[in-house]
Amino acid sequence: MTQTDIRQPARWLRAETLIMNSYERVLMTVPKDQPGLLLPGTFVRPGEQVADAAVRGLAEQTGLRREITHHLGVDQHPANPATGDVEGLTVVCDGGDASLLEMKLLAEQGVPVGAFREISGHRWVGLDKVADLADPYVVTRVRVSLGILNSGLKQPLLYIGQPAG
Repeated sequence: MTQTDIRQPARWLRAETLIMNSYERVLMTVPKDQPGLLLPGTFVRPGEQVADAAVRGLAEQTGLRREITHHLGVDQHPANPATGDVEGLTVVCDGGDASLLEMKLLAEQGVPVGAFREISGHRWVGLDKVADLADPYVVTRVRVSLGILNSGLKQPLLYIGQPAG
């Protein structure tokens, strides 16, 4: 008799936040450990709500504070047995629009001390330049998320059936 392993494989969950400014530019981070730009984000800790992780990741990487209540899409990443990477999901959250004051503070303050190991900076990137500065999956994630945002189809983040926030 063969014993079947019914345990779920390891997976990860990541929360990223899309923030636009009044110049139609997207806030992106410059990671230290890989080429290309990314949306600000972090991994969701066990038991943590996606909305809370998005708030935490945004604050840790940029110093910006937001209430996150909606998402713009979910991106699934397959496992890669060759590298040992496990399957994962990235939830792109709606961070709203940055004010001129927030843009100024971000430029003046730079990378928060706690994020120096992960990122080397921030950039406001025009939609026409994202493809030149980010990996294709990030470009698609940004474009699809903006399409959802512009269509008004963003969805509430739920936790045990209740809206986040």
